[in-house]
Amino acid sequence: MKDNSQRRSIPKEKLFVVKNNKMKIDFAQKFTYIYFDWWFELLVLPCFLFCYVLATLSALYFGLTVSGRENLRILKKKGCVVISNHCHYFDTVFASYTFFPRHLYTSVAQRNFEVPIVRRILRLLRAFPIPNHSLGFKMIANSVGEALRRRHSILVLPEGDLCYMSQEIFKFKPGAFYMSYMHQAPILPMVYVLTKREKNGVEKKHRPRIRQVFGEPICPPPLRPDGAFPKEELDAMMEKAARWMEGTLAAYHKDEVAPSLSTNTVSDTAMPAQ
Repeated sequence: MKDNSQRRSIPKEKLFVVKNNKMKIDFAQKFTYIYFDWWFELLVLPCFLFCYVLATLSALYFGLTVSGRENLRILKKKGCVVISNHCHYFDTVFASYTFFPRHLYTSVAQRNFEVPIVRRILRLLRAFPIPNHSLGFKMIANSVGEALRRRHSILVLPEGDLCYMSQEIFKFKPGAFYMSYMHQAPILPMVYVLTKREKNGVEKKHRPRIRQVFGEPICPPPLRPDGAFPKEELDAMMEKAARWMEGTLAAYHKDEVAPSLSTNTVSDTAMPAQ
């Protein structure tokens, strides 16, 4: 299998450019990344119940199945940094669907959080922006840490962008693993396996069967007394997660060609590279 340095980055020419991000965020002003207030939970509850019904119908439409549910038992004890490949428009929806009623906060690229109306919807769906700033990682650290302390979980897509219908694991960005170490929260790996669906010999390109697979939690190394980040250990942790995803995809696809079913790529959620 490849290591992270050998994995491809998602081709830039395939990235979807967000053109309507007019509501620029001034992070120099006080900004709340994640709301923990009781009134906010009352506000989002009707939205989540409505979305849960839609997600249930979508799960039936795509034939969603879930494997490895036993690995979710850790969520009864502590919050996790959940990582996943990003290969379908509904994968983040199905992540929240599977976790419900547990709280799952999704990291979103700043550019997507600056689109009018969309930003409000994202907020109601417990998404939060990652500042497109050299200090973006540090700017969200306290909010992420507070969510994890409350035994909530954070969803991060370490490939950085959506590659529609792809079954290739692209190069990871390390932010999720640094967060895991900083807050001593396990990484919970998840991968989506897309299977072609045919009718009368014709492939239904936009309606694959979707399987959501959870792997065993990966615990970070203990904090160092000197406050330094153990880069080599975190790189090994990242590699272990990526290879599990690749191995799981290969096992389910067997003789199928794993790299991709398509190469359309859309920019979406990500953790910044550190």
